[in-house]
Amino acid sequence: MIRVYLDTEYCYPGMLAGTPRPTAADMRQIVQIAAIIFDTDTGEEVAHFDQLVVPTYQKELPEFFTELTGITQADVDKSGVAFQNALTDFVRFCGDTPIWTFDKDEEVLRQNCDYIDVSWPFTQPFTRVKALLPNWNIDPEKYSSGTLYKAAEIELTGHVHNALHDVRSMAQAINVFEKQA
Repeated sequence: MIRVYLDTEYCYPGMLAGTPRPTAADMRQIVQIAAIIFDTDTGEEVAHFDQLVVPTYQKELPEFFTELTGITQADVDKSGVAFQNALTDFVRFCGDTPIWTFDKDEEVLRQNCDYIDVSWPFTQPFTRVKALLPNWNIDPEKYSSGTLYKAAEIELTGHVHNALHDVRSMAQAINVFEKQA
């Protein structure tokens, strides 16, 4: 079976270390969209998508965002594209393949579509991994997409909160959990 695993990194006004996690009431602006196409039969990544995005409203990335993700303002200035362009490319990448996210990435994508008055372009379902973790006796509050590989007791290098690392963590961990079930 083929799946797309998706993760986004986003900033929002008032983003500071130690503040509560943002909610739908916050203006969450996508800065990175990353995904992999994953073959669950072989346990292999087939392709990847990794795009930096210029935030719709926020002109300068918060310092805490850079500390958390390792993505700098210079990175976005050099390689970032408008959300509409990133979304178009991402939709093409996914095709009609089911999309799995850790938690609220679908909500954040919808919010960003609303910012630029773009209709929701996806027809396939989104599956929230966090809601499935109790099925494998994994505490969903103990892990993020980027640390889920630890619950599967596998090795993975990369930067947690870089969306491409995080989707690889999620895909590899879910692959282990499903094979153990």
